[in-house]
Amino acid sequence: MRIALAFRFVPIAAAVAFVAFAQTESPDPAKPRIQSLSHAIHAVDDLDTTLAFYREVFGLKGTPNDFPNPAVPQLTDAPGVTLRLSMMPLPGAMRFELTHFKGLERKPARAAYTDPGAASLVLYVRDLDAVVANSKKANAPIVTTGGAPIEIATAKGKARSIVVRDPDGFFVQVIQETPAPGAPEGNVHRVSLAYTMESAEATAKFYNGMMGLELTGPSAFSKDPAMLRLIGAPEGTEFRKLTGVIPGPPADVEFTEFRGVPRTKFHLRVRDPGAPAMAIQVINLTGMVAQMKAAGTHLISANGQIVNFGNGTHNIFVEDPNGMNIELFERSGPVPARTQPK
Repeated sequence: MRIALAFRFVPIAAAVAFVAFAQTESPDPAKPRIQSLSHAIHAVDDLDTTLAFYREVFGLKGTPNDFPNPAVPQLTDAPGVTLRLSMMPLPGAMRFELTHFKGLERKPARAAYTDPGAASLVLYVRDLDAVVANSKKANAPIVTTGGAPIEIATAKGKARSIVVRDPDGFFVQVIQETPAPGAPEGNVHRVSLAYTMESAEATAKFYNGMMGLELTGPSAFSKDPAMLRLIGAPEGTEFRKLTGVIPGPPADVEFTEFRGVPRTKFHLRVRDPGAPAMAIQVINLTGMVAQMKAAGTHLISANGQIVNFGNGTHNIFVEDPNGMNIELFERSGPVPARTQPK
């Protein structure tokens, strides 16, 4: 399956693919593995402000709702916390959950794009100039050097792109691309996910080895001045990527490792504004968590325990090798209200 992501740089010198811990089909139906991506998550400082940004800049809409599930404090290891959220529908059956935690102190923070644990929502649009104009009207910080779109190489050829920050510092890469036949209406017609990793080897070991993904990419580092200008990185920075598809409604995902630039691992608590996360439905949650615990993975939920979230759903937050929070869950009952598209 061809993967169409924001960047696809595979130089001849790196033609030998970096394929770590590739999985083969297991006859064991209980083998711990990913079943599907439920949604991307982004903790915000103020839900109404961030919803207004995505509505005014991109035409994306979400409805704020209180979420009074009593298991939230245990799941997030935040006694006394309350939650207000919006599950924003995106093209391709993807969803973007904006979470606004209240009731206790929070520490907002913003990553550099090159910091491990940084996250980016990649939006493919029909009209990039409209997005740039809307971003400036909203006073959104533009990350791209020079503050204007540049031309980059993508899997579909050359395209214009820019990177901006939302009100909480979360990165949004915007790419102008001709939509496929039957693509959703509106300016945004396609979505993918992008994350910054600390180490390709550690990231592959976690996602491929313990979660059953197939992330692949070149072992060698590359240079590309256009990409560096796009993300505001200094000259001389090098990078390599792992790419793959998370099943479920399928979601293209890429992880980028940088070198030649100072990096600081970006890890926030689940409740802190600016914290990115993914919610992933898995098969055999107990077995997966046991493997992660044995491997030294940080289990975030209270006492490192799986939480009964109600309606046949069991969840736990863990930290991936790059500092990003991952909500793993297994479901045997009906879909709870939190995960129903609005």
